[in-house]
Amino acid sequence: MEPENNKNNPSARAQEEYEKDLPIKHALERYLAAIRSIGTTANITLPHIAKWWISEVEKSRKNIEKHLPEKTEDNDWPKRFTLESAREFAEFSSAAREFNELREQKFTKVLTKSLFTQLFAEFDAFIGELLKAIYLKNDKLLKGISREISLSDLMEFDDINSVKISMLNKEIETFRRDSYIDQFSTLEKKFNIKLRKFSEWGMFVELSQRRNIFTHNGGAVSDQYLLVCEREGYKFENRPKIGEITDVTFEYFGSASRLLSKVGLMLAYTLWSKVFPHEISEIHTALNDTIFRCLQHKRWRFVAELSDFALSEPMRKNISEIDLRIRIINAAIGLKFSNLDDEAKKILNSVDWSASYRDFKLAILVIQEQYDEAIKIMKSIGKSGEIIRQPDYHTWPLFSKFREQPEFYDAYYEVYGEAFAERIETPKGAVEASAKSGKVSARKKTNSSITDITPSITSHKSAISKNKTKTTKVLKPKTSP
Repeated sequence: MEPENNKNNPSARAQEEYEKDLPIKHALERYLAAIRSIGTTANITLPHIAKWWISEVEKSRKNIEKHLPEKTEDNDWPKRFTLESAREFAEFSSAAREFNELREQKFTKVLTKSLFTQLFAEFDAFIGELLKAIYLKNDKLLKGISREISLSDLMEFDDINSVKISMLNKEIETFRRDSYIDQFSTLEKKFNIKLRKFSEWGMFVELSQRRNIFTHNGGAVSDQYLLVCEREGYKFENRPKIGEITDVTFEYFGSASRLLSKVGLMLAYTLWSKVFPHEISEIHTALNDTIFRCLQHKRWRFVAELSDFALSEPMRKNISEIDLRIRIINAAIGLKFSNLDDEAKKILNSVDWSASYRDFKLAILVIQEQYDEAIKIMKSIGKSGEIIRQPDYHTWPLFSKFREQPEFYDAYYEVYGEAFAERIETPKGAVEASAKSGKVSARKKTNSSITDITPSITSHKSAISKNKTKTTKVLKPKTSP
C-alpha cells in the first residue's frame, strides 16, 4: 500500500520507483553517505574538543600558579611552600585536583573510538540492507530460505508476502551474528564467487578485530586478536604485546573510513554483477555515478584507492568505450588530487586516446595541467561537445583547478557569450558571482540593502590568482542591528 503522504507527490513516487529498480545502488549510496557523515563529524568535533581541552588546562594551570610563590633563582617553583589561609589552601587543592583530572581525561580518544565503532554499526546495517535488496529481487534466493515456523505464528501474518519478509529478516539477523570472516565465507559459498581476494583483506580483518577489543576488552590486545589478524594475512609493523592498550589515531580513523567504504562498495558491485548480470549496463552507469559523486564530495583519496577495483577486469566486463574512458578520467582525477601524479599518468597511458572525442582530450590536458592547449580544445568543442555540456564546467571536479586559471574565464565567455557565474542561495536571497575576461562582477537578488562588498570563493573553486586577475566579489546584505 502506498504511504498516504506519497499519493499526490510525484517526486516521492519517482524516488520509490527508483529504489525498487536499483535497490543495491540506493543501499550503497545511503551507506557511503553515513560513513562520510561520521568522517565529517570527526573533522568538525575533534579539533574543537582538543582546543577546548587545551584552553581548560591553561585556565587550570593559571589558577594553580596564582597561589604559588615566586620562582627560585633556577627559574623553578620551590619544592615546598606554605599557604597563608585555609581558604587559599582549599582553592589551591581544588585547582590542583581539577588540573590533574583534566590531564587524565582523554576526550578526543573517547570520541574517536566511539566514531570508529560507529563505522562498523553502519557497515552491519548496510550488509542487511544489501542482502535484503538482493533477495527481494531474486525469487529463487528467497525461496531457498529454509526456516521453521509454527502454525500459530503463521496465522499472525496478513499475507504470504509478510511471511517472506519476516523469514528474510530472521535469515539476515542470523547471518549478521557471525564474524565478518564467516560472513564473507558464507557469501562466497552461496554465490560461488571469491570475495576475500583483495589486497586489503588483512587490513579489513584487523579493523574488525580492533573494534572487537574496544567493545569487549577495553582496547587491550588479546591472543585472539593477534591470532586472527595474522591468520588472515595482516602484517604488523610492530607486533603489539598481549595486554597492550590499542588506540585510534586520526590517521588510522581516516584510513578505516576509506577502507570500510571501499569494502562496502566492492561487495555491492561484485554481488550485483554476479546475481543480476543482465543489469550490466545499469551497473556500469551506477559505478561511474558513484565515483563522480565521491569526487564531488572531494573524497580524492577514496577514489584513488578505489581505482584498482573500478578498473579491474571484472568491472570492465561488457563496458562501453565511453563509460570506460569516463571511469579512467575520474579515477585519474582522484589520483591527481591525492598527489599521485605518476599513478594518474599510468592509467591515462593505459588506453589510446588519439581517436577519442575532443572532450576526452580536453580532460587529459586539464589533468596534465597543459592549460594553454586545454583552452584551444575548449574553444573548438564549443557550446556542446559529445560529453561535455555547459553545466559540466561548473560541476565536474575535473575542472576545479582549470577554473583557477584567468584564461578559463575568457574562453568560457567566448564560447557561451556570457560570464561564468555561480549562484548561492542564502536565507536573505540568492548571491550570484560571475567572472568575465579577467574582470568580475556580482549581483544580489534580494530586497535587502547592500552596504558591504567582501572577497569570497564560490562553490568548490579556489581563489583566482591575485597577480593575474581581480578577486571574485560577493555582495553581502546589511545585517540587522
